[in-house]
Amino acid sequence: MFETQIGISTLDDAGGPNGLPRLQPWIVYSARLTRWFLAGGLLLFMVLLWQVGLGPIGESILKAGWALPLVFVPYALIIASEALGWWFAFPSGHQSIRFNDLLQLALATKAVQLLTPSISQAGEFMKVHLLRVAGVKVDISAASVVVAKTTITIAELLFMGLGLTFVLGYMTVEPVIAMSVALGIVIMGVGVVGVLVWQRIGLFQPLIWVGHRIGALAALVHRHEGWLSATESIIRKHLDERRRFGWSCFWFFLGWAAGIVEAWTFLSLLGLPYDVPSALVIQVWSVIVTRLTTFIPANLGAQEAGIVMIFSFLGFSPESAMAFAVLRRLRQLGWIAAGLGYLGKMSHR
Repeated sequence: MFETQIGISTLDDAGGPNGLPRLQPWIVYSARLTRWFLAGGLLLFMVLLWQVGLGPIGESILKAGWALPLVFVPYALIIASEALGWWFAFPSGHQSIRFNDLLQLALATKAVQLLTPSISQAGEFMKVHLLRVAGVKVDISAASVVVAKTTITIAELLFMGLGLTFVLGYMTVEPVIAMSVALGIVIMGVGVVGVLVWQRIGLFQPLIWVGHRIGALAALVHRHEGWLSATESIIRKHLDERRRFGWSCFWFFLGWAAGIVEAWTFLSLLGLPYDVPSALVIQVWSVIVTRLTTFIPANLGAQEAGIVMIFSFLGFSPESAMAFAVLRRLRQLGWIAAGLGYLGKMSHR
């Protein structure tokens, strides 16, 4: 699962021993690097558990009692919001899939995204594939995923910017940390603006231009130039539909904000002060940590370390921080199982 970025296009045509295809070296290095990051994250997670102690963590979790299953409920708001954001990423007149089906696809791809490094974009390729399986044309599928990736990034930057503005007024943060995060948001914002301009000009135009001038790529580009141009046209059409673009950003923003509800619920279950400002601080910091550690599958270890850090700023104990982190992992495992179960049903059909 962690190597879903390895596809047929990455095989060396020369072949390996016994006539089997040989993976290109950079793909092998990427897979090895991913394993090392995963191993490092797992080691950090185990060290945190050992340092804090399984006993105190377990006692904190048991405070939830009969309400423990509620840890799975708030995430439904996140999935629904992201599905609506994706729904509005389709230009009007191009929704050839029912919203309920799109909701299930969002659940399935979320499972893949939670298991793989975010930087690999395995979930985005999975979205295109599942839409094709559902009968959506390839140009519409690719265009919706590109637009959705753009709008969710805009929503994320807006959420982090507003959240950090609140955090800086709510608690004392080292100026260096605040400046570094603010600079990162500005750089990402400039990148998003550049991508929007690129989409307006033509997302695949550089590839088509290069393909026409390099013999080895000419046949490939010629074969796919039709749907590449059609995808560009659909993306431009969506950019002109500012209302749908805005609604997509809005629902994705609510998806990020729904994490505040989840943090508030977890604090309540653990018997900690569950005021909205604390939940907001935890969610904003979690989003930042997740973005900074996208190269680690499932942000394993890094997510837990970030929670321990922000809990210390809020005056909460390390065992409550790790209990919170364990609840979040339990929630992830439950929703991953649901997403993979849906993928299994699709494969069976």
